[in-house]
Amino acid sequence: MNLSLKYVIGFLTLLALTLSLAAIPSFKTNLTFAQSADKRPNILVIMGDDFGYSDLGVFGSEISTPNLDQLGREGKILSNYYTHPVCSPARSTFLTGVDNHIAGIGTMYENIAPNQVNKTGYETYITDRVVTVAELLRDAGYNTLLSGKWHLSGKVYQNGTGPQDRGFDETFTLIQSGANHFTDGPYYPDGHVTFLQNGKIVPRPDNGTYSNELYTNIMIDQIKKSQGDDKPFFGYLSYQVAHTPFQAPQEYIKKYEGVYDGGWDKIREQRFEKQKELGIWPANMSLPKSYPPFPNWDTLSQDERNERSQIFAAHAAMIENMDSNIGRLIQFLKETGEYDNTLIMFTSDNGGSEPSDSPVVVGSLEGAADEATKEFLTNVNDTLDAIGSQDSYWGYGWQGAVMSNTPHSGVKSTMFNGGIRPPFVIKEPHATNTTELDIVKAFVHVSDMTPTFLEYANVSHPGSEYNGRQVSPMMGKSIKPLLEGKVEKIHADDEIIPSEMFGNRAVLMGDWKARSNVMPAGDGQWKLFNIVQDIREATDLSKEHPDVLKKMVSAYDKWAQKVGIIVPEYSEQQKKGFDSMIGQSNQTSEPPGLPGLPIEK
Repeated sequence: MNLSLKYVIGFLTLLALTLSLAAIPSFKTNLTFAQSADKRPNILVIMGDDFGYSDLGVFGSEISTPNLDQLGREGKILSNYYTHPVCSPARSTFLTGVDNHIAGIGTMYENIAPNQVNKTGYETYITDRVVTVAELLRDAGYNTLLSGKWHLSGKVYQNGTGPQDRGFDETFTLIQSGANHFTDGPYYPDGHVTFLQNGKIVPRPDNGTYSNELYTNIMIDQIKKSQGDDKPFFGYLSYQVAHTPFQAPQEYIKKYEGVYDGGWDKIREQRFEKQKELGIWPANMSLPKSYPPFPNWDTLSQDERNERSQIFAAHAAMIENMDSNIGRLIQFLKETGEYDNTLIMFTSDNGGSEPSDSPVVVGSLEGAADEATKEFLTNVNDTLDAIGSQDSYWGYGWQGAVMSNTPHSGVKSTMFNGGIRPPFVIKEPHATNTTELDIVKAFVHVSDMTPTFLEYANVSHPGSEYNGRQVSPMMGKSIKPLLEGKVEKIHADDEIIPSEMFGNRAVLMGDWKARSNVMPAGDGQWKLFNIVQDIREATDLSKEHPDVLKKMVSAYDKWAQKVGIIVPEYSEQQKKGFDSMIGQSNQTSEPPGLPGLPIEK
């Protein structure tokens, strides 16, 4: 048989086989299904809580975060990402692309002023005036999964405000702002802790299991459950870490014992030098002085130095443990073949943690103000050896927060960059491995996240109406063209983005920032800064550029009227609590502000 005849016979045989197989219904169905399987990327959002700008290795930290560092090297880090200064307002904008006041969280329920109660925009839970990214992705065929902190339902769970009500199919969530990291206990006197699973209040599973491990285990189980239907997933893994109280497994704490013995100035200097090596800042740039200025570490007593060093070690241990659990999740995605087609991002809701040594009263039972405080204190162990345990409730004070926010000034709850500029890491689908760090230095805002996820999923926002109700259109812009290198920036230099929380105000416009912090962090007057030339926000340029400030303040006033800003009028008891937060003598809740610090004038 010659070669040509062999090819003809082979072709006819293959054609006959194909035709016969096509006649078998089951085979034809399977073939068609495989060809039409959804190829849109999975989207995995990992939300940290109260991370300072420099708390990741890829942002200069001494803390070991190899998994997030590797994500940054496979993808990109965003060095100029801005958010809101506290938890739930930031999360409401992140998940909707809409200003937090419109979303219903003009303030946190923990801090609402008497004149804001029952007012539109200050419901303190997410409202029907917005549609979430989870709702839109679920409608478009995504499996939507949530494991971890929610904090968008007000003080306690209210029907219609849980994650299962707002687009998530599979959920396990902590409703409130935080809890003990090992148990179902509150982290401040008279605090509430509520866990929901698919819309039902449930006990915390595996009491004694650290929060990072618990939430990661559940997210892995949720992804496993969703596999097999060929639908992509949107996963929202929302950790409690690194929110107070600073608690972590002891084996992680021991790794950092002694690391912080040199004090906050030394760590801050080391982190800044590493940031310059990474390319985040120019190599010839000098470290700005801290604001507020640190006390001299050497003037502290040896006992206080030991105590603070150990608290910082517990904080570092929380973060390394979180990174280790992220590594477990990444390995699972690789083993199941999902990793390459998954957009993965990590950021924090806001900047470094509460500016207090502890979010609870740490003191004597005799000095407790009420029965709830006495009951809570009965189970508190504030000794040096207990730091980081489930019975210890320390935070790292404003000095630790400023250290975490290196090189920025201020902390969480204020409009200093330390409160609103956290780290950001993102790996795009089908990213290629590289050893070079790709740093995106263009301005990006928290309102840009929902538009970004929708564009990657090829889903459109409905505009002003969703399921028969009026909703707000998105206010942010997708950063997908920025990540793909198609544009250098997504926000024009003259585009104005305002923000407000607790009466603290800010306006961002290109290189400019107008800012007004109220007592006890400021005098309530507008100040103007060039935040590219002056990252410390130390030189007020309002007199040199009055026209710029006027333009920005005028835009803020129009925006404030549009979104319904109600300037808080706090009670005398609330004001007293804010001012005494460092002392912690009478605190039973979570006040805002930056007490105990020099007031900016």
